[in-house]
Amino acid sequence: MDNLELIAFDLFGVVITDGHLVTNGLMPLLPPGITKAAVKPYYDAYTGGQISEADFWQGIGLMLDSPIRNQFLNVFELDADLAAVTYALSKHYRLGILSNLGAEWGEMLEERFAFSERFEPRIISGAVKCQKPEPAIYAALIRASGVGGEHIAFIDDRRENLEVAKRFGMTTIHYQREPDQCAFEPDYTISSLGEVLQIFHKDNPVFLGLPKPDHGTIP
Repeated sequence: MDNLELIAFDLFGVVITDGHLVTNGLMPLLPPGITKAAVKPYYDAYTGGQISEADFWQGIGLMLDSPIRNQFLNVFELDADLAAVTYALSKHYRLGILSNLGAEWGEMLEERFAFSERFEPRIISGAVKCQKPEPAIYAALIRASGVGGEHIAFIDDRRENLEVAKRFGMTTIHYQREPDQCAFEPDYTISSLGEVLQIFHKDNPVFLGLPKPDHGTIP
């Protein structure tokens, strides 16, 4: 662990408490008759950077200026331990983001949560036009960080994403919020984000005693 320089976080399911952007964020707001099966191909194409956001909304029968666009991301909240954990870790490591998300949606979350104040680099699949678990997105993280995979730890709530990260030499941490059927065994498994400090224990302060920021932003 002494050679680690960067800790990369997945967004939905790690930084953000809910890992189901479509199921729990978007679907409850869509008009009756629009199914998840109908949404998924457009969602995958948009988050992979293959179509524009306007094409995504048009594909599911809505317009880019639909009020749903500005509503669905607002149902998500940051993990309660995130501010304290990132505060402690930032004293010893660089912190980054590696997430499957549409480029514009990433910008909307940045406006709300100010991720850039704590995380750099931030690799968003829609912006780099590839997504986990495609190897190219892990290579993008390595290029942006300027360090080899052996110097990176990656936290994700899906083991299939961690399996590919391991091929690049990354230390893998599974944030297990729900059962995962993938057979890959990560280096570490956590059930709360605060447990990360038990892995990276370079004289970190007790995270539960650290102040939380106001308005959901990261201090």
